[in-house]
Order: sequence, then C-alpha cells, then structure tokens
Amino acid sequence: MISRLEDITGKVFLVLVFFFLALQQIVSIVTIIRLRGNLELWPLDLSSRLLGLIFLCLVVGLTVLRLPPRQSAEGVEPRLTALAGTFGLMVLVVLPRGTTRPEMMIASTIVILIGTALSIHCLFWLGRSFSVMATARKLVTSGPYAIVRHPLYAAEAISAIGFLMANWSLAALLISAAHFAFQFRRMFNEERVLRSTFPEYASYAGSVPMLIPRPLIMAGVKRG
Repeated sequence: MISRLEDITGKVFLVLVFFFLALQQIVSIVTIIRLRGNLELWPLDLSSRLLGLIFLCLVVGLTVLRLPPRQSAEGVEPRLTALAGTFGLMVLVVLPRGTTRPEMMIASTIVILIGTALSIHCLFWLGRSFSVMATARKLVTSGPYAIVRHPLYAAEAISAIGFLMANWSLAALLISAAHFAFQFRRMFNEERVLRSTFPEYASYAGSVPMLIPRPLIMAGVKRG
C-alpha cells in the first residue's frame, strides 16, 4: 500500500514540475508568436506547443484532483522506472540537433501533433485515475481504454517518435530506445498492481490488447 504521505509528496512534486514546464511552454509560445515572420513552419510549431500546453495543464489539474490510491507497486524500481519514463525523453530537447531536412521537420511536427492530441484524449478518459507511478486508483475500461489497455503510452510513443525525427542523431536514438524500454517496464508494473487490486482486470486484459489495436494485429497476421 502507498502511504498517504508518499502520495501527497508525489502530488506536490508532480504539480510543481509540470507547472514549471507549462510556464516554459507559455514562454515558447509567446516567442513563436513574436518571431513568426522569421520562423519556418510556425503555424505547425505553434499548434504543437499549444496542444503541449493543454496536455501539461491537464496533468497538473488531474494530479491535484486524482482519486486516493488503493494500492501501489512495492519497492524502489517501479518508482525510478516511472520517473525515468516520464522525464527521460525531455533530454532530447537539450541535445544538439542532428541534420534534419525541412520536410522531415514538417513530418515530425505533424507526428508530435497527432501524438499530443491523442494523449489529451486519453487523459480526459483516464480522468482522476491518472497516476505517474504504478498506482491503482480506479479501473478505466471505456473510450480508448476499450481499444488497448495502455492508450496513453501508445499516444506518448507517437509523440516520442516525432521528437526523435526532429532531433535525429545517434545520441537521440539511444535515449529514445532507453525511454521506450522504461515505458514498457512501467506497463508491466502497472499491470501487476491492477491485477492484484481489481479482480475484473484479468477478464479485461484477456479481451483487450496491451498496446496495439486488434485490427492492426489482425492486418499484420494476414500480411504475414
């Protein structure tokens, strides 16, 4: 069981961090608006950052309003994995950019837009059950969670691919690979907690795929 003190401490930490990130996003949006005549593709970039701001504000709001925990993963590893998966990809932002063609920048921004929009959609459905750590609050099985068991991770993976395209380099590739590894580990940690907390989770997991929608799985099988 997660202690109330740990839950409150984690809540304060996440709110402060994501509130700071939201302020940084506002600064970047203002900068883009001021320099739009000197920046290429500024409408796409502005749209991407506006959606990013909405996502960050949602995370702050849902963290404040989240339901009390019913159970949490035990040990240090799930907590470190959750933090690494959540914040590790931000390293891409400060890396020196590789050689990226303008058309690749357009494609990467569109991919980031799609991933961020889907992440916002998933957050709306997850609602007050949202957690960064592997914690069981309330089982959500409707909306995007009726398609795959971890739609938010799938949406964030799309955004991560977009960031990798925009910051293409060997270092960025290695960081992205580590990020995806941490995210997969987070899924397994969360599944363990959800299975032990909600008896109905086994039936849900048996009928809903983990990460790839069933039509895409079937299409791959037919092609094979």
